[in-house]
Amino acid sequence: MKFSQSILLTLALLIWIVPPGHAELYKYQKDGVWYFTDAPPREMVDQSEKIAGTAPDAPPPSPEGTPLLTEYPARNEIERAVAATVAVRGSLGYGSGFFISNDGYILTNKHVIRTTESQAEKEKAFFGEVDGNIEEIERRFAEQKRRLDNYAGRLENLKRLAGDEADPARKRSFENEYRHRQREYQAARDDYETRRRRYEGQKKAYESQRTAHAYGRAVGNLSQSFEIILADNTPLNVRLVATSTDHDLALLKLDGYRTPALAVAATGRLTPGRPLYAVGNPAKLKNSVTSGVFSGFENGFLKTNAQIYPGNSGGPLITEEGRVAGINTFKLLTRKFEGLGFAIPIDQAINEFGRFLR
Repeated sequence: MKFSQSILLTLALLIWIVPPGHAELYKYQKDGVWYFTDAPPREMVDQSEKIAGTAPDAPPPSPEGTPLLTEYPARNEIERAVAATVAVRGSLGYGSGFFISNDGYILTNKHVIRTTESQAEKEKAFFGEVDGNIEEIERRFAEQKRRLDNYAGRLENLKRLAGDEADPARKRSFENEYRHRQREYQAARDDYETRRRRYEGQKKAYESQRTAHAYGRAVGNLSQSFEIILADNTPLNVRLVATSTDHDLALLKLDGYRTPALAVAATGRLTPGRPLYAVGNPAKLKNSVTSGVFSGFENGFLKTNAQIYPGNSGGPLITEEGRVAGINTFKLLTRKFEGLGFAIPIDQAINEFGRFLR
């Protein structure tokens, strides 16, 4: 279909007033008809000409790929933040994370996917305590075995006395004493054997679990891919991009999708008493939100009374506008009250991984 001269003139004017930063434009002629396109002609044409170019300061292209969670309900800013939060599952355990960019970058805690020095020290102390308990239990079993063997020796002496005794009355007395002591010994022996078998089974299970744990740690610390579960329960695989050497932070990447993402809050403007919300997956309870207030900064962490439980690690601490202020990291427990939660300020994560993020 041929364009009229007025349409061609309009197109030509539009083409020549394209502002800097737009995509390249081409016009080409085929069979006497001029066409216009934003990509170089790939078919045989009579003649073609580039009529506008991209400026050096053109913005980066939008993320490519399939959009995620387009049908997920989000009635307010908090629910939109929930949609950008994911569960992170690896061989080392279970935690949370959140999309920090629309092209699939995910922030989480390093301890969710890697063994930290603090975790290694705690595990070493735990296993050392258990091994010490095993040594004490086995010492007690050895002592009980020694007493039972001594008791068995005394029974043999009593039996021999009964057999050697000529006086009928004394013989009966020895025999009655022997049967009574034999019943006591057998009951003690049966109890010992039962407890010993139960202990050996528990010890074997512990050693098996410890071996599996050590293997899982070794494999997990080498793993480069992990599973995430979206707010709508969709499982997807992500890859490790980077971990921080100075902070409990890691950056993951979901490729091939356009993702919801959290905007960044200005942590320097937080004032005590401002509402904050911890989003995550504590105890594998998905899409959990707990509320609290900002209590201040302590040792470089954001401090809040919003409940942070195991599984919340790596999830976002957000403002009521749905902007991320920090990455939930740990909770300080006390005997007398619930305790305070701590989050790494989002600024630290942006500074750490800024070279990857737009």
